[in-house]
Amino acid sequence: MGRPMKAVAPTRRQLVTVLLLLICLLAAYVAALRLVAAATWPESVLLALACLLAVPLLLALVVKVLSAPKSLARFSRTLYRVIAHAMILSQYLLPWLGWSALIALLGGREMTWAIAFRAGGAIAAISYLAGFALVMGLRPRADAVEVTALDVPIPGLPSSFDGYRILHVSDLHGGARMVCASAAERLARASELSPDIVVFSGDLAARPDAIAAMAKEMTRLQAADGQFAVVGNHDAWMGEERVTDALSLAGYRVLANEHVAVERQGQRLYLAGVRDASYTQGDDLPAALRGIPEGAPLIIISHSPDIVLKPISKRAALILAGHTHGGQVVFPWLGPLYVPTRLGRRRMAGLLEVNGRTLFITRGLGEVFPPFRLNCPPEIALITLRSV
Repeated sequence: MGRPMKAVAPTRRQLVTVLLLLICLLAAYVAALRLVAAATWPESVLLALACLLAVPLLLALVVKVLSAPKSLARFSRTLYRVIAHAMILSQYLLPWLGWSALIALLGGREMTWAIAFRAGGAIAAISYLAGFALVMGLRPRADAVEVTALDVPIPGLPSSFDGYRILHVSDLHGGARMVCASAAERLARASELSPDIVVFSGDLAARPDAIAAMAKEMTRLQAADGQFAVVGNHDAWMGEERVTDALSLAGYRVLANEHVAVERQGQRLYLAGVRDASYTQGDDLPAALRGIPEGAPLIIISHSPDIVLKPISKRAALILAGHTHGGQVVFPWLGPLYVPTRLGRRRMAGLLEVNGRTLFITRGLGEVFPPFRLNCPPEIALITLRSV
């Protein structure tokens, strides 16, 4: 059994790079406060330190806002665009307002809100430029994808399925042209493998206009026994029906709280897929398992790993999930910036045992905000089932 993914110890190069970045940011903040707010040197240094310490808190706030429960598919296209652009704008406005409020509160009597707002804008502009440089420096190369090969024992697995190979991909999050191009190159790496079956555990696109293009890229993945998928929270937000139609045209059987039996030499392996079990909570696992004989070899596919917390999930020999991105930004020693699961920060990726169930969480192929990865490369999983 594999171990949970853990935060790694930093290398000397990482430590030096982070230290230099912090010193440069602090110096830029001090200069901005001196020029814009006319603060004294001691005041500028103290305010700059406070603004620097507030960076991770403001970043976490933006991530929380962007990942807040929402269902945009029911809105008209015009209203959707307004809401989507407002969400994008929040990435810039929330930190600006946060730094402005911090400067106003800590700046003393002579620090008016107008001056604080201008100083907060200067701090924000510097931070955005530094963040852009960080993204470009830490964004994985399009071909920098890790292929994880695992042997997983399955109790009661029929002999005809011994050595059965499952290609598991997840979380493409196609959106901007560069993101779609990166996902396409990573999928090309997956197409070099020779699986018996392909499983996609959701989150195809981050923008409605990228759904068709990403589904077309998914046609790269072919397997003798077919391609299967479930929808994720982003798919629900973008329009579950639209995503399902696109994947169906690409040759995928989308399992929406239902199951299918794969047959070999008269023997069966069952696959059950559920709708998003995280933000939209559209999952119905009892419905998906209805009709599957007790004790039959069963694999559950879910976008969110939280499905493992459902008592009925104990019927599965293996649960495949994504959604967490493995933390995506995993700081040395400190761990991930944010992990959207109730399983905890130590169970963000890998082959795990949870309440006696075997769960595999892939790190996925794409990124969401912030649009880079740290100590968490994109992943394709090739899982080989073994009889026990």
